[in-house]
Amino acid sequence: MVLDDEGALVEALTEIVGDALRVVATYDRDGYDPVYVAPGAEERVRSQAERVHDELVLQGLGRGHLEELFAAGDLHCSIHRFDDLTAFHFASGEFSGLFVSVDSGADLPLATFSGTCKEHL
Repeated sequence: MVLDDEGALVEALTEIVGDALRVVATYDRDGYDPVYVAPGAEERVRSQAERVHDELVLQGLGRGHLEELFAAGDLHCSIHRFDDLTAFHFASGEFSGLFVSVDSGADLPLATFSGTCKEHL
C-alpha cells in the first residue's frame, strides 16, 4: 500500500485534528507500516500492530459483503470508537489500506477528515 505523499497526509490530518492525531499507518498483505506515531503511542503500536493488521485485512475482505448488504455504493471507511481513541479504516483493496487513529475527544469534521484520507490513497 503506497500513499502518494505520506508527509502531506500527516500534515493535512494534523491541520484538521491537531495534537489529537495518534497513528497513521498503511498496510498490505505482508504487514503494517506506521507512517506517523504520536509521542506516547509507540508502545501501543509495538504491542498491537500485528493483531490490528490481521483485523484490518479481515475487514478489507468483508468490504464487498457490506457494500452489497447496505446497497449504498462503495464503502469508504469504517470507524471504531473506544474510550481512548477513535480508529478509522480505509480499505483500498482486499489486503491493503490505511489506518488512522485520533484521541476519542477529538471533534472532527467527518467528511473533511475522511475525504483527506481518501485523497492520499
